[in-house]
Amino acid sequence: MKALKELWLIITLIVAASLLLLASDWGQRTNGKKEKKTYSQIAIFQITSTPLLDNHVAGVMDRLASEGMLAPDRSNVKIYNPQGDIPTANTIVREIVNSPADIVITSSTLALQNFSKANANTKKMHVFGAVTDPYGSGVGILGPGEDMHPPYLVGIGSFQPVESAFKTAKEMNPNLKKIGVVWNSGEYCSEACMVKAREICTALGITLVEAVANNTSEVSEAARSLLARGVEAIWVGGDTVATSAINLLVSIGKQADIPVFTNDPFDTKKGALFGVGANYFTVGQLTADMAIDILRGKDPSTIRIENVVPELLQINGDVMASFNGKYRLTENLKTHLKNQQQKFTKDPANKAMNHGNDGGKKVWDLSIVLYSETEFAESCRDGFIDGLQNAGFSEKMDYNLKAYNAQGDMSTLSSIMTTIKAEQPDLLMVVSTPALQAALRLVGADVNIVFTGVGDGVKAGAGKTEKDHLPNVTGITTRSAFDGMARIIHETHPEARIVGTLFTPGEINSILYKDWFQEELEKIGLKLLAIPVTSSAEVAQAATQLCSKNIDIVAQVVDNLTRPGFAFIAQRAREKKIPIYVFDSQQMKYGAAMGITRDYYDAGIEAAEKAIRVLNGEDPATIPFNNTSSEKLIVNYELMKEYELIIPDYFQKEAIPFSLPKEKN
Repeated sequence: MKALKELWLIITLIVAASLLLLASDWGQRTNGKKEKKTYSQIAIFQITSTPLLDNHVAGVMDRLASEGMLAPDRSNVKIYNPQGDIPTANTIVREIVNSPADIVITSSTLALQNFSKANANTKKMHVFGAVTDPYGSGVGILGPGEDMHPPYLVGIGSFQPVESAFKTAKEMNPNLKKIGVVWNSGEYCSEACMVKAREICTALGITLVEAVANNTSEVSEAARSLLARGVEAIWVGGDTVATSAINLLVSIGKQADIPVFTNDPFDTKKGALFGVGANYFTVGQLTADMAIDILRGKDPSTIRIENVVPELLQINGDVMASFNGKYRLTENLKTHLKNQQQKFTKDPANKAMNHGNDGGKKVWDLSIVLYSETEFAESCRDGFIDGLQNAGFSEKMDYNLKAYNAQGDMSTLSSIMTTIKAEQPDLLMVVSTPALQAALRLVGADVNIVFTGVGDGVKAGAGKTEKDHLPNVTGITTRSAFDGMARIIHETHPEARIVGTLFTPGEINSILYKDWFQEELEKIGLKLLAIPVTSSAEVAQAATQLCSKNIDIVAQVVDNLTRPGFAFIAQRAREKKIPIYVFDSQQMKYGAAMGITRDYYDAGIEAAEKAIRVLNGEDPATIPFNNTSSEKLIVNYELMKEYELIIPDYFQKEAIPFSLPKEKN
């Protein structure tokens, strides 16, 4: 009994000591545990892509990054850009209002106005920048005082130095008497600048000749009307339409041997004689500072809304020299530029001289156009963007990207291409054959084009052969593996004699795919039954007709019309117990037994590789077209067994298994 008591005493002491050590260690573990940092959710709404607004947003992002407000993957910040399309902008602002964003930063007067209207009831915290005149923008801001704005709405006004622009032009050329301007009368910020322009022109003895353009497609005609009225120079102020078409205006001015000057210093890189305006990179940093202060606890009702214009003058010496002494630098301007350069040298926070890149590195202007909003097109787009990033290109720092989507409408596609022709980006990326053909027809030979999501670049009109093609075009085709599909149909269903598909006579891709597929099937003794469709409304009826025929397999060729309606085709085939084979991996989910598909994301990455070669100076004419190297064999083994199809041994090694989601009871 005594021994038992001693044993319990020993056990008790051991347990007590263990608990003591555990408690001590737990404290150390708790104290040493690294808590996961949480980041505020930030939405940035930029109304369109112009150098001015791109600089502003780049400044916002730069300051958010330097202040530790960005998650490592930047997933806490979402940038929205409707590319100037107001209906799209209205949809976006409603999405932002209902999003979990802790704060919203808007860039431009239109962005301020659009979001403020949608946010009137929700009152989500809103900080604005790149706004000409916030007091007259109609959003409830009555003046600069703390009590003169809604408590959830603050920001920075940056009224362009319109007077400085005209004074500089007059100083460089005292004989200047008549200046033209293209502007959109529907923009408040543009109207505010025009009031200032009329006043200063009257004071300087200059006649201001005005031409209205409500969108970029009207800029060319408006600018040429100015030339017909004898203007000696063209001014571009705080107008979104005109700034979006700055390349076109510079080109028209060059043809007429007259200069363009603007209120954006960075327009000198595009051929303007000079630009004097706010340093919008710095404005972006200051806008972000205000947002950061609020996120860290500052009461927005204590913030004043001031006009902040960190003025910057840039002069293009080559353009000035081309006018043979008509425009010159006065001693006053030389002193101003010298003092300005010293200021920028001393101010390490000011990166606007080169968009944040050391050494004046080129920031590329890129555009990407999708014909329709489909998974295939979006995969191509995502692959292209990721391909740029994988190569070390960073958006806003190395390139600015404008994305367009025609939503399957040819007239919209034509309008987009007309806009791009006016903008003259460094490179245009197009997804799908309709987008490529529209680019070839409307954008012209002055813009380099890289395509993907195209069945045959040659048949689309981009060249004679894959090596002998238009000098400004290259790309990646995504022609389906018709030979592989024909072979697998024969291997998995030896008794099959007739394969069915729908096709679209109005699409060159669809006709080519149908013909190529038929050719491969005929090589192994199979027939293709192809039924035409001319509109999306006909797809369901045509699918019913196809599946009522004596076909053994449905293998749908890929095109822009039948892709969105594939669910109808698959449903009719399933009802008739006809196996479905596909060329698009996204269509497996509709009940396909097997697919031999291209990876459109990988095709986008391959296209990005060609784009990078072009941006780095390689001539597109020397870069051949080639088909994507990506190919996937996808098999739904359950459906293969259900249809009593043969499963070749090599499927086990090469095929990717696919299963339909189980239905919930």
